[in-house]
Amino acid sequence: MSFIHYLFLGHFEHDGDVVRFSKTTSDPVYRPVVRHSIDTGATKAVLQEVKGAGVDDLAFPDDWMVWLSNGYLVCEKYTRNPEVINFVARLVKRTRCEICDASAHCVITLDDWLAVVHDYAKP
Repeated sequence: MSFIHYLFLGHFEHDGDVVRFSKTTSDPVYRPVVRHSIDTGATKAVLQEVKGAGVDDLAFPDDWMVWLSNGYLVCEKYTRNPEVINFVARLVKRTRCEICDASAHCVITLDDWLAVVHDYAKP
């Protein structure tokens, strides 16, 4: 059995070293608390750089496992898709957003994530 581990890309509130998560009465799932929404214009621009100028909205390819949720992006932590890796790296650099490891509720650096992904992608 395998589990999917997620990353959240955005600008989050913190409790010390950890990203603050909360739930609401209408949604019992804990979600990160967003300080301010990720820049959708910059997100679209990076998507166009990676996928080509023909992209005219924030419709991520189905095989990317990336989606926008309440002001932040969600993606698979251990992706092997080079386009997703390129997209995330460009987006983090462009927007200076944080990479939050959903399991640990903590921020990881782009360099640390890239090292993990590149090790995971090796045969």
